[in-house]
Amino acid sequence: MDVTNDPLVGLVCAVVEHHGYGFTVVDGDELELRRQGREEPVRMYLTNLRQWVAREPEGQWPAIVADFVGTLIATTEVEGDDALDLGDYALVRPLLRMRLYADDFQAGLEIVQRSVAPGLVEVLVIDKPTSLLIVSTDMAAEWETESDELFRVARDNVRADGPLEMEDGDFDGVRLCSLGGETAYVTAHALWAGDYSVTGPHGALVVVPAQGVVHAAPVRGDDVPGAMNMLIRLAWAGFQEGPRSVSPNVYWWQEGELRLAGAVEEQDDTLAVSISAEFQSLLEQLVRD
Repeated sequence: MDVTNDPLVGLVCAVVEHHGYGFTVVDGDELELRRQGREEPVRMYLTNLRQWVAREPEGQWPAIVADFVGTLIATTEVEGDDALDLGDYALVRPLLRMRLYADDFQAGLEIVQRSVAPGLVEVLVIDKPTSLLIVSTDMAAEWETESDELFRVARDNVRADGPLEMEDGDFDGVRLCSLGGETAYVTAHALWAGDYSVTGPHGALVVVPAQGVVHAAPVRGDDVPGAMNMLIRLAWAGFQEGPRSVSPNVYWWQEGELRLAGAVEEQDDTLAVSISAEFQSLLEQLVRD
């Protein structure tokens, strides 16, 4: 690939070389980094970096890229010097966590994941001191533990870390709640909306536009269309801006489960929303009531 056609990739490659690494550009959003003495290449994904720099003038890109690449390389080298025995499940077990991602996350790679709702998967990770490690299927196979048990442990560990902070406000008659906090596992809490005062008689509408934030609104009755419209806008804006985008869709949390309420996509410069049959049935029930 000719990196001169992509100013961001060109900047990244220059910083990588400055740190003494060689590289191969796999495509416009992925590089493989190599250095003498390291057996395995380091994969670098640029999707989130593109979202970060898109917010800033191009003159600030070199500083942002230098910080991004430097942090990744420093983290990789520290962990290489203090490697965790990933084959020892007793050591790994308390470090297991899970996060929600789009269902095309790491497409083509064999990672431990399972569907939680249309368009969303939960992915098993190891919470290392300086980074998250996505659990591969080969890695998990060494532990000889069923995947359902691994996810149960991961969920329990996330919840044991404590609840998120909640901001609550009223916007044009719609109650909006935002969940966040100093944790890498905010998205996981979308599965536990019932732990927070964000639900109504029929559950809650929930969006997970990007890692780091969950928005929710109670499903009560007459205010459902207003809540739906507000969350569609929030989800789409957050998904487009990122970084670490997850989903533009709106989900319906009820009785401990996430279901699709509306699939959101852009068509002819406008947002098109496809209401799920299940949520449409609820809307019709609310009209009758």
